[in-house]
Amino acid sequence: MTTQQPELFLVLSALGPDRPGLVAEITEYLTERGGNVEDSRMAVLGGEFGVLVLVSGTPAEIEKIEHDRAGLSSKTGLELLLRRTKSPEDHRRAASIPCLVTAEALDHEGIVRAVSRALHGAGVNIVSLETSAYEAPVTGSPLFRLEARVDLPRNVTVGTLRKAMDAVAEAENLDIEVRSLVRGG
Repeated sequence: MTTQQPELFLVLSALGPDRPGLVAEITEYLTERGGNVEDSRMAVLGGEFGVLVLVSGTPAEIEKIEHDRAGLSSKTGLELLLRRTKSPEDHRRAASIPCLVTAEALDHEGIVRAVSRALHGAGVNIVSLETSAYEAPVTGSPLFRLEARVDLPRNVTVGTLRKAMDAVAEAENLDIEVRSLVRGG
């Protein structure tokens, strides 16, 4: 009778100069040691490449990944940080109502700060947040877009979140939309 080993989770964070092949090198490193990529976020910001990867594996596989990290750092030129974490299901089980908050406006300082403060003030957890600045198609005016996936605790309603975001929209001259990601919500 075989006993199944528990599954562990590890977050690998990396940052360094961008170049072709980094994703292939990172994922090859992980899979050669038995790790499975569960979730990831990767982006080039300026000339730097940033990586966040959630990896699962048995205790032995996770230990191999942790033990050999200097080799990956040397090969890729990336600075690495590894941290064990909870399973995604355990972390989000007690949660919440998932929602999407989008904001668009003429680009100006303080948009991310204002939206994130209002979300915090409403007791809402930011799960992911992406922003981009771009030029308007016809005028070339600088525009800004923010997209945040958030978890509302059970004691916060979508209506409450919308009121908080309406106040930010008024103060910062933003177009903000709040949408529940629960079917029928």
